[in-house]
Amino acid sequence: MAKVRVPRKGVTQAEVAAVLSRRLTGFEVGADADGVFARRSALSAAVVRITSVPGATVFRVRAVGVPIASHGTARVVADALRRSPEFRSL
Repeated sequence: MAKVRVPRKGVTQAEVAAVLSRRLTGFEVGADADGVFARRSALSAAVVRITSVPGATVFRVRAVGVPIASHGTARVVADALRRSPEFRSL
């Protein structure tokens, strides 16, 4: 599981889904009760859970699906969140 900490508070699932939709071409992105998911195929996906800490938001990116295929997907999703200018401090 990868953790990405961003210096912005109050990030919502809708914001994360919108950012991942723009940054990840070829992925199906959506949100449900478990978090935000990004799916490359039926066998390869990642789930992003959002937690708040004082002064920041933490994204926990977990691979789901076939282990070998899903770890690469989780890494791509974590990198997209890490490099996203939308989550920098306001």
